Amino acid sequence: MFWDRGPSVTVRGPTLLQPDSPAGCLPAPALLRALLLIAAAIFVSAPPAFGLGEEVLKFGGEAGWRQFGVREGVTELSNVRAHRVLALSSVDRRHDDPSLDMALSFDEDGAAPFSDSTGHYTLLASEAARKAGFALARFGTGAVIFGGALNTATNAAAPIVIMADGEDALFSAGRNLGDFSIGLWLYPGGMENGEELLSWTASVEAGGAGAYKNQSLGCFVSKNRIEWEIKNFFFAQKTKEDRSADSIDLKLVSFTPIVPKLWSYHLIRFDAETGLMEYLVNGVLEDLAYATSSGSGGGSGDVFLPVIGERGGFILGRRFNGMIDSFRIYKRFVEQAVPRRYPQSGRVRSVPIDLGAQNCTVLRIGAAGGAYNMFKGSRQSRSGDAGAFDFPGGAQIQFFIRASDSRYSWDGAVWRTFTPGEPLGTVRGRYIELAASFYPGGDAETTPYLEELSVVFSRKAPPAPPSYIGAKVKDGGVELSWKPSRDENAAGYIVYYGVASGEYFGEDASAGPSPIDAGKRLSISIDKLVNGVLYFFSVSSYDDLGQPGDYSREISVRPLRMTE
Repeated sequence: MFWDRGPSVTVRGPTLLQPDSPAGCLPAPALLRALLLIAAAIFVSAPPAFGLGEEVLKFGGEAGWRQFGVREGVTELSNVRAHRVLALSSVDRRHDDPSLDMALSFDEDGAAPFSDSTGHYTLLASEAARKAGFALARFGTGAVIFGGALNTATNAAAPIVIMADGEDALFSAGRNLGDFSIGLWLYPGGMENGEELLSWTASVEAGGAGAYKNQSLGCFVSKNRIEWEIKNFFFAQKTKEDRSADSIDLKLVSFTPIVPKLWSYHLIRFDAETGLMEYLVNGVLEDLAYATSSGSGGGSGDVFLPVIGERGGFILGRRFNGMIDSFRIYKRFVEQAVPRRYPQSGRVRSVPIDLGAQNCTVLRIGAAGGAYNMFKGSRQSRSGDAGAFDFPGGAQIQFFIRASDSRYSWDGAVWRTFTPGEPLGTVRGRYIELAASFYPGGDAETTPYLEELSVVFSRKAPPAPPSYIGAKVKDGGVELSWKPSRDENAAGYIVYYGVASGEYFGEDASAGPSPIDAGKRLSISIDKLVNGVLYFFSVSSYDDLGQPGDYSREISVRPLRMTE
């Protein structure tokens, strides 16, 4: 937990609004306990009490993360700790892939209808397809549930119908295909024979005289395994009139039984150069077949290529009891067998945070957080060591801070890293900005999370200036003297001078630079001044961090020649 307050500490937290929860619903308590497991929780802090004159600003926890609005690949999660935490976002960010033909994320807000983010397809969803919230989704903030309760079979005719919307769609009528891949995340409620996850049906011309055949690409459950059946889809590279006898049907079956009530990723991919069609489950090759005249690879036989029929469409989730998430179609042979749940990295940054006075000193920053794996559970749990936000498997958070005395000028403010709980040294300014980089575990399934930040700082005033300053004129110089500051924290004195009132910075050609650090002395002799020129002098005190205070009263002195 965070440190106890000392007797003279001021604790203040910004008035922040708590953002809304992610779209979706929470599961029943038993399922919530099964799916949402905390992999690690750490609390990194400084000494157990604040010192005199120290203040603290808290972010996260009850205060929320409103001031950390600049986010790349990072989101807020509400089901990890009692309050929202910052963690890597599992929302699929692959929409800018030029090879992406269809992208159904099911992350739409509220009751909005499902849609294809590429714009190539139109979806019609019935009441048999319902939105699943973040706590159930495999990717992002939502998935789609078919069949109502997960343990009840259904015979809904067409939960989701998907139709090509224009010629840009890969599955538009009459299109000749090259490489393609189809991938989806699957969560079966059971594995009943005959359940139909996905089907494509169309009519393909089978020769002259207006003859047509039924074209189909279907994904079914059979004996606790998944089967892909593809009929009248691959044709020899001839004219339409010659297709009647030259088509090849393929079947691919998962070798490993599919376990109900667990997410698994299913991918089929076709290589138009070799005719190879592969089926992978969770990145493991389960089956393969060749769309060639010989039925094998190695260049033996002609390659048959897909041709899309007319009046075609997909049906998703017909006679299926379970969930589907992140359904994708690509116009290429996808090499990455399993998509990453989390990005390679993410970053958050705060707006300028006002500490309330110039030259505030940031002493240390405490943090609480951990690592979270939605699917692997307590086997990943551990405690942090010595303030480091490093976790087994590679999950990590790196922290940054910069400071400035101007909200609008950060040109000279350099970002520096810090370890939570450790002294920061000399970070001073009225405004600070905080940032954090998030890195997932090597399995891309574990995210670090940040629960709370505590900025401990001091607005201790610098020492008061001397109450008296006097001068004795010399030929070509001045002897200054002053009384000591009344403040015990005065570590030394700075002497300022110039040829105009209040203008002390610069360099006189003969006298040397101003200001001059006099150390702890209470007098100083300044020589080589120009006789007849009126000089203005002032003295300030500084503390043990070198922070100067206000100027003393100003005096003016004119050096004069003492003899003719």
